[in-house]
Amino acid sequence: MDQVSLNSDASPACTCHLFSASQLRKKSLLSRATPDASFSSLGRRFSSKSSSSPLESPTDSSNDKGPLGLTTLYEPLESAQLVVDLVFIHGLGGGSRKTWSLSSDNAHYWPQAWLPDDEDFAGSARIHTFGYKADWDWTAPRNSPLNIQDFGQSLLGELRNNPAIRRTRTRIILVGHSMGGCVAKKAYILARQDQSARDFAERFHSIVFLATPHRGSDMASQLQTLLSVTLSKRPFVQDLKPNSAALSEINSTFRHYAKDLRLWSFYETVRMRNGLVVNKDSATMGYDHEEIAALNADHRHVCKFETPSDSNYKTVRNALVTAIDMVKANILTHPGVVMRPNSTVEDLKVLLTSPAPFRSSSEELACLRTFLGPRDSLEGDLEILNTVKQPGSCHWFTDHTSFTEWRQGSAPPILWLTGRPAAGKSVLSAHVIEQLKQSLDTSHCSYFIFKHNRGCDANLSECFRTLAFQMAAQDHKIREPLLQLAQDHSLVWDNLAEADVWRQLFGSRIFKLPPDVLERHCWVLDGVDECTRFRTLFDKRLLITLPRPLRLFATSRPLDEIERGIVSLGPDRVSTRVLSKADTLDDIRLLVNTRLLELGRPEDTVNRETMCERILHKSSGSFLWARLVLQEFETTWSEEAMERMLDEIPPGLFKLYARMAKMLEADQRKMLFAKPLLTWIALASRPLTVEELRCAIKLDIQQTLQNVARAIPDLCGQLAFVDQDGRAHLIHETTSEFLTVSGRDHGLQLFVPKKEGHSKLTSALLRYLHTALRKPTHQKSIGHTNAWRPRMVSKSLAATDSGATDSSLLDYACRFFSDHLLRATSADDVVMEHLSAFLRTSCVLSWIEEIAKGGDLTYLTVAAINMREYCHGRRKYVPPTDQSLKLVEGWATDLIRVAAKFHTQLLTCPWSIHFLIPPLCPSDSTISQIFVAKPSTPLFSSASSLVVRGTLPSSWEDCLLGLDFQQGEATAVAYSERFFAVGLSSGQVSLYNLTSFQEIRQFRHPKGVKILRFSPDLDNAYLASCGPGHVAVWEVRTGEMLHKLELQSLPLALVFLGEDALLCAMQSGDIVKWDLVMADVDSVSWHDMDCPPTSGWDSVPTYTPSRATFLVQDDYVLLAVGYRSDPVFVLDVLEHRLLGVCQTAGGYNGIHDIAFNPNPEIPLLVVSSQSGSLYVFDYTTMELCHTRRHVFADSLAHSTDGRALVAGKSQGSLEVFEVNFARHCESAMLVSIYQTNHPLDAGIRGVSFSPDGRRIVDVHGHHVRVWAPDALVRNFDQEFNSSAGSDPASFQLPVLSSTSTGMIETLAEAEITSPLVPWPNKNFILAGKSNGDVVIFSTTDASEILVLYRHARGCAIVTVDVNPSRGLIVSADESARVLVMQLACPLAPPHGGEKPLKRLDQRFGGAVRQVLLSPTTDHVLVGGRFEEQVWPIPSVSTPPPRPGQGTNATPSAKLGSSDASTPPRSVLQHPTNPAWYIVMIGDTARIDSWATPTQPEDAMVVHLERIQPQPADDDTKTQPSLPTSVSTYHPGPHFILEHRRHASTPSSSRLYIWPASAFHPSPPSPETVLPVEGPPTPAIVSKVLGIIAPSTLVFLDIDLWVCSIDLPSIPSPPSIEQRFQPKSPGVPLSLARADTIAMSLSRASSLASSSRRPSVPAQARRHFFALNEWRTLGGERCGVVVPSSMSQTSLPGRGNSSWIREAVAFSNKGGIVVVEGGFAFSESVIL
Repeated sequence: MDQVSLNSDASPACTCHLFSASQLRKKSLLSRATPDASFSSLGRRFSSKSSSSPLESPTDSSNDKGPLGLTTLYEPLESAQLVVDLVFIHGLGGGSRKTWSLSSDNAHYWPQAWLPDDEDFAGSARIHTFGYKADWDWTAPRNSPLNIQDFGQSLLGELRNNPAIRRTRTRIILVGHSMGGCVAKKAYILARQDQSARDFAERFHSIVFLATPHRGSDMASQLQTLLSVTLSKRPFVQDLKPNSAALSEINSTFRHYAKDLRLWSFYETVRMRNGLVVNKDSATMGYDHEEIAALNADHRHVCKFETPSDSNYKTVRNALVTAIDMVKANILTHPGVVMRPNSTVEDLKVLLTSPAPFRSSSEELACLRTFLGPRDSLEGDLEILNTVKQPGSCHWFTDHTSFTEWRQGSAPPILWLTGRPAAGKSVLSAHVIEQLKQSLDTSHCSYFIFKHNRGCDANLSECFRTLAFQMAAQDHKIREPLLQLAQDHSLVWDNLAEADVWRQLFGSRIFKLPPDVLERHCWVLDGVDECTRFRTLFDKRLLITLPRPLRLFATSRPLDEIERGIVSLGPDRVSTRVLSKADTLDDIRLLVNTRLLELGRPEDTVNRETMCERILHKSSGSFLWARLVLQEFETTWSEEAMERMLDEIPPGLFKLYARMAKMLEADQRKMLFAKPLLTWIALASRPLTVEELRCAIKLDIQQTLQNVARAIPDLCGQLAFVDQDGRAHLIHETTSEFLTVSGRDHGLQLFVPKKEGHSKLTSALLRYLHTALRKPTHQKSIGHTNAWRPRMVSKSLAATDSGATDSSLLDYACRFFSDHLLRATSADDVVMEHLSAFLRTSCVLSWIEEIAKGGDLTYLTVAAINMREYCHGRRKYVPPTDQSLKLVEGWATDLIRVAAKFHTQLLTCPWSIHFLIPPLCPSDSTISQIFVAKPSTPLFSSASSLVVRGTLPSSWEDCLLGLDFQQGEATAVAYSERFFAVGLSSGQVSLYNLTSFQEIRQFRHPKGVKILRFSPDLDNAYLASCGPGHVAVWEVRTGEMLHKLELQSLPLALVFLGEDALLCAMQSGDIVKWDLVMADVDSVSWHDMDCPPTSGWDSVPTYTPSRATFLVQDDYVLLAVGYRSDPVFVLDVLEHRLLGVCQTAGGYNGIHDIAFNPNPEIPLLVVSSQSGSLYVFDYTTMELCHTRRHVFADSLAHSTDGRALVAGKSQGSLEVFEVNFARHCESAMLVSIYQTNHPLDAGIRGVSFSPDGRRIVDVHGHHVRVWAPDALVRNFDQEFNSSAGSDPASFQLPVLSSTSTGMIETLAEAEITSPLVPWPNKNFILAGKSNGDVVIFSTTDASEILVLYRHARGCAIVTVDVNPSRGLIVSADESARVLVMQLACPLAPPHGGEKPLKRLDQRFGGAVRQVLLSPTTDHVLVGGRFEEQVWPIPSVSTPPPRPGQGTNATPSAKLGSSDASTPPRSVLQHPTNPAWYIVMIGDTARIDSWATPTQPEDAMVVHLERIQPQPADDDTKTQPSLPTSVSTYHPGPHFILEHRRHASTPSSSRLYIWPASAFHPSPPSPETVLPVEGPPTPAIVSKVLGIIAPSTLVFLDIDLWVCSIDLPSIPSPPSIEQRFQPKSPGVPLSLARADTIAMSLSRASSLASSSRRPSVPAQARRHFFALNEWRTLGGERCGVVVPSSMSQTSLPGRGNSSWIREAVAFSNKGGIVVVEGGFAFSESVIL
């Protein structure tokens, strides 16, 4: 029997035969009597130890393998350059020293002997080894309780508790040999899952795996058998068996965290006596960011080297150097921040912006790999093809003149090879790639191989990104523009059309490089016809832009679409070659002869040649047929049998397939597995891995398939194979067609009917998800998903029960189950049963969480569309009242809405779907009905969740957001990939985030804005604003005005030409072009354009046009100009000629708007006339295609893909049309699919689609609305549709019977216009409304209790305040009227019928911004923009006059100045002295008395010195106050918190903490106050919600998350009696004790000096989020912390005193929303 390698680190002598039991017992006794030197003695127990002398060689007299625990081998003398801790971990049977040393000679102990002398490691790396007791041999103790979990836990403990590691902030790099790699993975998993180790887990940077059995090793199984004979127990050996529970759990969990690590996997290629101990499939994980390389060594020697010149050592060493360089680069560019090298583009921008000398080539490629996301399996595909290729074949093609001329550049740049299926095109492509890589004149070859069953991978976008990455990997000149693109742009490739990807990567960057760079590159594209949208190459005219120096070789089948596309390129750009039977005849002959010689039969040369010719004749030029026949011969040993078999094998592929299938069916044991295997392989949406297939078969037939990679070729009869990446494929594209279509004609049991097969797979995947995602803590009976979320939220809710469910199939099931559902038969009741059961449980939430973890919510939208399509077919088989059907349709709607509405929150915190999102969904939605507690259910049980009180919509609203602008009317709007912008008549331009709707920046156009346009680059780097007199170009990132261009006439249309030029059409008839780079201006007049006789016009009219619009395509620019009564003229701008006119028989009688369809495949122009009709023209023929009457559209806009048109109507409503266009008959139609049902008074002045076509923004009057109707959610992947392959324009949009609300119905309802003011120590809130009402809300149920009193009708309240101890309420309206009311009962709000008494009714001299009541006296402070006044409040007995007839209070003081240059001011109550108030004015603070306020010239002022954090090597500088900065102030217990933000950049802010003790009345000379050292600048703070005693700040971040952070503790100041002296009349204010002031200022100074230190990241807590629509009438987000109305025993987390008990209230139009229990959910975030 074969020998078994027992030890991955043992000497060659350490092997053992598989003896009988008696022989084995004898051998065991002999080994104990005379132990072999290779067997280690019994070492110490599993413990930890550090070397006392780290520079000396560690020794252990009792264990020659090396010490146990963590041992430091090298520590730099100077720690200034120390950046990493490098830890080496041995494997099974190894040791901390022996594993890493070729011999006992210290010179071979390379981690200690070589690395410290290497300049790339010396000073930068501290080096350790980790030892643990993992002996398996006979001299070790018989039983061991330890497993990989124990080893990983010990390693983590050693690392965390090592003083040297703990006291530094180095990054950690782990190097694991064999099982040591599994130990490293487990240690990292434990660190990520342990809340107390979260910070430590962030320090892990890389793991290097050396022959690690990620999926186990067969050798471990044999070793376990041997150990069981001797009654020995080694759990860690059991863990290493193939697909053991331990390894499955580690792999399942590690994949969630692996993206945050840099990974290298090295595998062995030299066999030991027993073969490969760990094969490549097990030694690699298949992650996208994993670097895989082979080592020319066996399992034992992948970690032992003879000399530093050993090639294997160099490979491993270079990987370690790369990791260290990445750490250094991160530290140099962004000290104090831990960069994840493999996570996101945003993370990698830190590295990209580093100086070039600090970036290594591998770091740059790592950045590009993450940015571009190329396919990593191409090398495996190429390896398969090269394996199939027969040596010496295919040279006939590369030696032919057509190929050599193409390669040398003397022929057209594109060489296209077409051929029949299975004719050898792919093998020929592999040969071409090999030849080009070896060629001297083309040293850089990039290639892409399309596969028919790669699902979403077979698309042009990934092809383009892969080609770009390969070019960059080979040529640094290509790398530079791509690195710049990665640095400057935030792209989501999956959201972009293929043409946009091409233009962004190639058209605007790579193709602009010099010809001498491009001529060294060539592309190879194999199987273009297998690409899902290959027509784009021709329809979008992409290949026509290919530079001639860059050469392209492509292969495909001879499809009509491809042949037409090739013709369209022209003979000067492409040459073709048809692969004939004669071309490949010699190659097939070579293959057959070689294989027959290898088989050794027939033995006679003549007979062998005869057999070869017979095979050639029957093959008909098919390589695949010949290979399959030769495989059949492998089991045939006589010449007669070979002759007979050849006679029986039919000459066609399908007939051959049928024969192979029937042979399989004859063996029923194989059929048990063959049918399900072929079903899964043939119908899978993407190739399945062997682990996924094992799990799938277990689901299907309850059989656990062993050694899947080897079993598939045998069980499937050569119809399927497993590639080098461990993924299963059918042998050819034609095999799938045979199994799913032609198999029925052959009467085969293996026939896989598509619909029935997909139904079976759907049911299996749903059952699997129901089990894999089910959690025992999920409560289904009361509607909650889980108990309150603890602070430790890193553990996945969707993780499977340990050992209960194989998670291998989880990723596939989550992403693709709906694909199978769509293709399943709608009549199958079983499918509906499983689907409805899945959707009724919390498993559906865990599924959403899993999708969100992947970072792409498109799968949710696709699943919703697929469910909807499935239901459409299901309706034929069930009654309309079927509850399951309603359930699925409800979830289809909810999934679309949840993905759109909570997009940012789901990606930020996937677990929020369980606790935070369902309570925020409409009450009638399916997700709310299932997962939110009803009133009859206790609100807080053992499974409590967020509680939201207030008026929430009952159904999904299509209007996501409404903004109102008081500064002017909204006149223009523009949408981009990342932002949308709104222009006002006042000249203000506001820029908003696309997902959070947070205002990012404001621009100021010289005059009113008429047009807004974003630049077409994918990052939308520039914004152009246009109005009467000027065009301004802004840089979006900085807000800087780059260009200001004057206009000589009124503008009609504006468009970017690339990023460098602008075109503007004027009312004067001029077209002006500005070159923004060269600052050149050029103009032409369309009045001078040539008019063809066929147009019927001699010239374009010279009078003033009313409308115009541009269309910019790759090779032409069109302009359409409309007049009041004349036709629409279509002009070719580049050719300077009139193309034609679009006119109707009756004329237009005025034009409201014109819109070109941006899709060149849909050449339509839509005209909106004043008569109310929409006219649709084909602008290539100027023919009228369609008329849609009674629309009355004021504005028009197309979606980016041209499939939808939105019309903004004159009545204020929106209507969306599907655009249907049939090219073959040149007919078009607009089909209405959506309309808002609650129009506004004002007409729509502008509309725009989002780039993905799923949102619409419109402007009208002072309002802006953002819409997301689910009618816009469409599925363009129509492979399953009967219309697949037809013209894309024929795609039918679904007309949906949506129950969602088109517009908020209660637009006339009074809305909150003032801040919310909590009633101290009561569950009430005071607020003012737009109709003049001052109202009280209850925070218990968020209801409006009563209207206290009213101002004038329609006069909005701007601010309110309350003093419950004195029973006073003050309010001010927009007319500057101030009312002070006296409550009948102080300390409590009035009840119904108790009217408050008026004590003051007076007007202020200007607009009121703030009112403040004195807490101790009858005074009120009224503040404006430039001054404030303190008014005494008359007594109740003094009758107040009516407003306008004088005042009833003379101001005690007029404080301030009317100088417009004076900064805005804020007034607040002194935090510790109720007798004083503070006025903040820019950089000064004035402290004054309520009783005797002073004039400004006598004011007591202190100066506020705001310190900006500086880099460590810079001098500390103060930051002067900017007039554009706006601050809000919030008193705390002993401090004042200032939230300071830039007025034009609201998303940029700072926090300052001012000690209350510093705000003393000061002597005449001003004193300086310095802020207390607080948290670092939290730029994410959008609005402060409140301060919870003693020092917890609650704020709303820019993504609308409610967060909290602990502020520094400030001691209580001295008592008021010690600090203040009462002021007597006529006596100046004096200080009680000067030393108190000196002490306060000294303390503040010391604290401020510490704030000059460089800021470091700090942690805040993220709890829950607010909705976008929770705003006031003016669009402001208004929220405040209020006491919770729930009892303490009901609060979640009641057993933890650190939990925040309060609730948060938000304005919500005319009411409030109160969120309770939200602080029970917590997740740490880094500021």
